[in-house]
Amino acid sequence: MADTKKLCISCNKSLALSYFYKSYNKFDSDGRLSVCKNCLKNSINYEDLDTTKDILMQINRPFIHSLWISSEEEAKVKNHDHFGIYMKTLGLPKYRELTWKDSDEQDIPKIQEKKDETNYEQINKEHYNLDQLKDKYGYGYPDEEYTLFENKYQQLKTSFQLLTTMHEEYFREFCVNKVKETLAKAKGNFKEAKEWAAMVKDVAEAGKLKPSQMSKADLSGGLDTFGQLARMVEENYEIMPLLPQFIEQPKDKVDVTLWCFINYVRDLRGLPSCEYKEIYDFYSKKAEDYESQMSDNTLEKDDVNG
Repeated sequence: MADTKKLCISCNKSLALSYFYKSYNKFDSDGRLSVCKNCLKNSINYEDLDTTKDILMQINRPFIHSLWISSEEEAKVKNHDHFGIYMKTLGLPKYRELTWKDSDEQDIPKIQEKKDETNYEQINKEHYNLDQLKDKYGYGYPDEEYTLFENKYQQLKTSFQLLTTMHEEYFREFCVNKVKETLAKAKGNFKEAKEWAAMVKDVAEAGKLKPSQMSKADLSGGLDTFGQLARMVEENYEIMPLLPQFIEQPKDKVDVTLWCFINYVRDLRGLPSCEYKEIYDFYSKKAEDYESQMSDNTLEKDDVNG
């Protein structure tokens, strides 16, 4: 049985593999980093971004500023560790192969000292189509912010139930407002950040994005009973033309059960087994007889009323 523990090269403790972040480096044969999660986190000072970059450089993982910002927001919402959320995001397929050389903003010594001088053209090197992002989020925003909107959208979309196009519309606006709030905070403009935060809350409530806000009808698409489902189908589709597709074979378990029962009775009477087609022919004949009777009754009523 494979060893489920690993020795951390920093604290020299033998820990379960779950205490180590996943590694996609070919030299880590067990698929885990050589330094445990606690040692990495304890080496980070969130007031000094250079400490984070230093750790990422040593483990050969990239620093992507937009992901770092969005991870911070997610960490606040979920009350999780910021660095842990960031490392989890780097584990997504599109980031797994990236290394330290794929980082951005490597030449900025301290981002805290350059908040007002941040060159957003360096923020992210994702290969998004700017025109498509403008169509998606609306025109008028600075070009460099559209990638942040999309990153936020991709990161959070699995946390929301986007059942309709209106839910998606509100969710896009939610992502825009959330990014704007984060950027305002980064610039130290807390009054503006508070205003964006209020809009984030308003959009979430108006769009009923949270599962707790959704009614039973929302989650079922407005259909609460089989009767409502049948009515909706009948109002939009013609049922009878579909039935002849199943005249040669049973459609469901009920048809199979009925077919078996009929052949069982026929066997008891010494009769040969019938094909399902014969049963359907019987249905068709009865339906024609019923329709004929209804037509006759209608004519009689018309004659009487006349």
